[in-house]
Amino acid sequence: KLENAQARLPTIKADRVAFQAILHHEHLSADQSFTPSQLIAISEDYKQMQAIDLDVAGGAYLFDVQVPAPGSQVGVEELRGTVSRSGVVKITRRGPGRPPACPICLAAGVRIATPLGEIPVEDLRVGMPVWTTDRSGRRVAAVVLEVGRMQAGIGHEVVRLTLADGRTVTASPGHPTGDGRTIGQLRPGDVLDHTGVVSADLILYVGSATYDLLPSGPTGTYFANGVLLGSTLARSTIPSRR
Repeated sequence: KLENAQARLPTIKADRVAFQAILHHEHLSADQSFTPSQLIAISEDYKQMQAIDLDVAGGAYLFDVQVPAPGSQVGVEELRGTVSRSGVVKITRRGPGRPPACPICLAAGVRIATPLGEIPVEDLRVGMPVWTTDRSGRRVAAVVLEVGRMQAGIGHEVVRLTLADGRTVTASPGHPTGDGRTIGQLRPGDVLDHTGVVSADLILYVGSATYDLLPSGPTGTYFANGVLLGSTLARSTIPSRR
């Protein structure tokens, strides 16, 4: 958390109104040197402030948020309401919501294996050749059916995964592996793509967008920096063997 907080501090300082509000809340001053715990507190406060957008309307602030539905592990509920200038919250509408669109793709610069050589994921286009796997896990040639790009918001974090054989790849925690898990589920000692996981570090993403692709074939898998991963764009895929 400290590394991410240090990297995020210039962004927070640039948002002067938010920075001053955080300093007031934490009883800090702008000209002091912040301790590690204070840096983390500032960073966490800022992340919470970005969680809900408030729109000014007369003497109050309007909000529209998606929250977990009561009694459900997967359902989403939409809440609309107002916050008065004195801090009084009033819910004006409650109803079925929609899952938030979160970046769950690859970091820019991750190289995808293709019959033409490795190509940065952001440079791939529909129709280009790419390596995938068949149902038995064998590497076969395919074509790119779809590419995706999603804006990464302030504070988006990704996992830098390092394997025992030296391969590394950086992707959002929710990105699928080739065997049906997600990057964020992996821990040191786990096995991925026939190799042990050495580290899975959550770090601040400094890029503006994340990327993904969907190869043709039954599995929707591809090799990112040599690591077999799944696609967030797949409609229905069958995980390959670990």
